[in-house]
This record gives sequence, structure tokens and C-alpha cells, in this order.
Amino acid sequence: MISASPRRLTVFKQVVDLGGFNAAASRLGIAQPSVGAHIKALEDRVGQPLFYRHRGARPRLTKAGETLYAFAVEVLRKSEETTDTLADLKASEARRLTIAAHRDLAAHYLSPQLATFARAHPQARIVTRIGTLEEVLDLVRTQSANFGLVVSLGPVPALQSDVLAHEPLALVVSPRHALARRKYVTTDDLADLSLVTGLRESRYFQMMDTVLKRVGLAHYKVAMELQESSAVKEVVRHGNDIACLPRCTVVDEIKSGALVALRLGFALPRLEIRCVLRVPASAMARKFLTHLKG
Repeated sequence: MISASPRRLTVFKQVVDLGGFNAAASRLGIAQPSVGAHIKALEDRVGQPLFYRHRGARPRLTKAGETLYAFAVEVLRKSEETTDTLADLKASEARRLTIAAHRDLAAHYLSPQLATFARAHPQARIVTRIGTLEEVLDLVRTQSANFGLVVSLGPVPALQSDVLAHEPLALVVSPRHALARRKYVTTDDLADLSLVTGLRESRYFQMMDTVLKRVGLAHYKVAMELQESSAVKEVVRHGNDIACLPRCTVVDEIKSGALVALRLGFALPRLEIRCVLRVPASAMARKFLTHLKG
């Protein structure tokens, strides 16, 4: 197997293409003895002369030289193609931005931000991954996403995160619910509430459970556990139960009258919208985070 560096093959090819050692040296910006040293090293490697040399005449390839020249052309062509492909991949990766978002944030918070960012940065290649809190955090931990967007009540353990915004919560019911027209609803009114929640083993359920306990609703009945907020809303709309949801997820239903946000005589804690970071963040990720914070 012929073993020669791309640099040495390049020097050899230039000598052949330009018809002489001096011309190759001038094109490559090196001294003529350096060109000769490269050719001598190749001849030592091949074990035979590459050129017929006659003083004052253009170097002419031997049979070994012709074979090596064909090899050099093919190797350098493949090397250039590979270099171009790798450069394209690097440029593409630099433009790529993978965002993992909790499902409650994907449509109501993230989508408008994506639209305005894409207009300002048309070269960006944006991929979104949508899932539960657990899935989003796992995508960040495994570096499958540049960063994640989650709702939280505080810092995310073992991960760097920044607060981007705050999201109010709402207790929503069907328009037919007995509490729907109350001027104010107290914690006493909700003492025996029946709640439609997320899955009990999920971080989302734990977060909402903490919220309710903070306002004094330590005891409540879980009527149904559902993973999707869209399913939670439909069950509440058609039934007689209550749900505690980020207001952004129910704003359209409240406006249309499909759901009613209870007018509370107490304040529910607000959730934090946090960006969970993969460190170090890519240049495109930093641009998008700046966009979100702006």
C-alpha cells in the first residue's frame, strides 16, 4: 500500500501539471529544493524513479510515475470532497438548533417566538422535540437538545437553568359548574373539590400538588389522571370536575366560554418558564436565548 501525505502528493501533482520543479515551487510558495525533497521522499517510498530527468528538458513521468500520478489525483480528489462535506456538515450543525419543549409551552409560548426568530435568522435550522417534563429534561441531559423549555416552581436539580418568564395558573371548570358564576371562590369552597390531573407519578402532578398545598388545599380527590392538557380540558369541559392548568393553555377556551376560570379570593403561585441549558451552548442557541429574553 502506498503511504504518502496529501501534501507530498500535492507537490508531486503540481510538478506534473505545471511541467517542472521551479514552476511547482512558485505555485506552492516554497523553495525549489523543498519540491525536490518531496519528490525524492516519494521515490524512496515507491522504490523507483518517478521522472525521466534530462537537463533543460521538461520532467517526463516513468511508468511508476504515471501510476502514482493517477493515485495522487484520486486521493486528492477524495480528500477535497471529504473536506467539503465535513465543512458543509460543520456549517449545517452550526445553523441547527434543537429545542426540547414541554407540551404546555410548545404551542402557546414557543411557537410565536420561533416564528419571529426564524424571520430574523432565516439561515437557522430549527428542530423542536415536544414531550413531558421528564422527556424534556432527559433530552437535555443526553445532549439530544441544545436546551429545554419547562415549567417549574424553582431551579431544576443538577441542571443549569434560567428563568425566562412567569406563567399564572388558573383553576378552570365547565360553564355549568356550580362555582362558575361565583364572584369569589375561597379555599373553603374548594375543600371537597374533585380534580382532573396529570399522571400521579409525573413531575407535573407533583408540581401542581405543591401549588395546591401552598394555598391550603391539602386534601382533594383525584377524579382522573390524564397526560395531555388537551384531554384534561375536554374532560373538564364536559364534566363537573376542576383542573389546575397554566393559563396560557386555557386562554382560548376561556375567551370562547368553553371553560371558566374561577375568580379566586386567594392567589395561586405562578409557575416559572425556565430554559434548561446544555453547557456549553452553541452560538445559535445563545442567539435564540437572547431572543427569548429580549
